[in-house]
Order: sequence, then C-alpha cells, then structure tokens
Amino acid sequence: MKFRRKTGKDKLYEQWVKHGNLPPEAIPQKESPEDVPVGGEKNKRVPRIVFISLGAGIAIWCICLVLLLMQSC
Repeated sequence: MKFRRKTGKDKLYEQWVKHGNLPPEAIPQKESPEDVPVGGEKNKRVPRIVFISLGAGIAIWCICLVLLLMQSC
C-alpha cells in the first residue's frame, strides 16, 4: 500500500472543510487507478536529445550537400 503526499489542493480542501462548516464529503476524490490511462493512451513526451540529434543530422546533411555542390562546380 502506497501513501501519497498531500498536495496544496488537498490541504486547501481540508481547510475549507474545517473553517467553512462543510461536510467531509465535500472534499473531491482523487482519480482511482482504474481511471488512469494505460500504455499507449498516455501522453508521452519526446526527449530533448531526439530533437538535438535530428537538428544536428539535418545540419550535417546540409553541409555535405554544400560541399558536394562546391566540388562539382
């Protein structure tokens, strides 16, 4: 069983319940594990190294093209 840390929202909701005379049921519940997307449904971020290597590859390709054109003239 994992214990999660309280976030700022959790603390804020607890203060609202305590000082606002609200019932404890007024605190919104977190998403259950069944509600979280699994596998391919998640948004995956592309690492920066992919963009850097892609840019470097395009730059090298352009330099080679320029050198090839200079050799042919």
